[in-house]
Amino acid sequence: MALVRKRWRLLAAVACLSAAAAVPAAGERPQIHPAHASEQLRAQAAHYRLLAGRWEPIAPGGPLRPGDRGARVAQLRRLLQLYGDYQGPPGPVRTASRDSARFDSSLQRALESYQRRHGLEASGVAGAETLAELAVPPGQRARQLELNAERGDQLRIPGKGRYVLINVPDYRLQLVQNGSVTLSMKTVVGKTSSRTPTLSSRITGIVFNPTWTVPRSILLTELLPKARNNPRAMHERGYRVVSYRSGDTSPISEDSLARAASGNATLRQVSGAGNTLGRVKFILPNRKSIFLHDTLAHSLFDHRERAFSHGCIRLERPQELAYALLDGQGWDRVRIAQATSGDETVRVKVSQPPRLFITYMTAWVDPGGRPQFRRDIYRKDNDQ
Repeated sequence: MALVRKRWRLLAAVACLSAAAAVPAAGERPQIHPAHASEQLRAQAAHYRLLAGRWEPIAPGGPLRPGDRGARVAQLRRLLQLYGDYQGPPGPVRTASRDSARFDSSLQRALESYQRRHGLEASGVAGAETLAELAVPPGQRARQLELNAERGDQLRIPGKGRYVLINVPDYRLQLVQNGSVTLSMKTVVGKTSSRTPTLSSRITGIVFNPTWTVPRSILLTELLPKARNNPRAMHERGYRVVSYRSGDTSPISEDSLARAASGNATLRQVSGAGNTLGRVKFILPNRKSIFLHDTLAHSLFDHRERAFSHGCIRLERPQELAYALLDGQGWDRVRIAQATSGDETVRVKVSQPPRLFITYMTAWVDPGGRPQFRRDIYRKDNDQ
């Protein structure tokens, strides 16, 4: 019976993995074009400076919704027309709205376009967040575009070959092959108190069913208090005390926790279904101890803004990235499902490790030539 249950779990894992393999549209380009990123940003900055003389803010007031009518609706329409999101009612011949003061369907579509470009929920309603974005003058946007052009100057993204791009403020990973996106997924990045750094590395290895050795900062601030308060619960979750010097492990006890508190040991969580890192971990050599990994908290991906981690990056579909990187090494989806269905830790070297770029771009120009803006979650734009 146990063997039957294991087989059914494996079949379910393979089905889930295959169903999750959402492949981007053929020829989809990466969000940041390596060859022209800075050039496009500076051109858009110049354009936004020209818009500054024609910009008029929307008068203060409450949310604007489809069906509303009034002067503020007309102001919203003019503003979205200025930015290029509003192009008139749909049809072979675009004409001006007959009633510019009415919130009609064409204005709703324009607002949804604006919201998508600014990383907002495309609700078609100008609520508090959207009105706050609309209140940012073009001159300030131009400065944001110029700052990101300077960041783009520092990028060394190749035009050919395979690489992984993670843009922190956009909470997204893209796997790029010869200029086309072959895999895209959501990410969870570091909180403002534990920021995910920018870095360049390679994904050199993958660990299935990893253990988790708790960093000292997390040990002292979070897990030691929990272990002291309820040692049995921590033991059941797979935590053990491991000595820094010898590597020996011991159960959680008053004495072993005292050794951890004094700096001679830490906590390590065994591999398995309940491990904090999930089932997959990606190794990328760097001095900041950053890695990519699975997560138990999949509900976090339902949030639009996802700065919740301690600095490492959680992936929406890590098994798919593992499959993409190991496909040429004999690792199909069945084998990956087998590797992630048990408790045994399996380490695999990536034979052709792709470059990895973790960048921080709050503005870029998308493949359609439209400027994209994202919230400056770490307030780096203010520091420059």
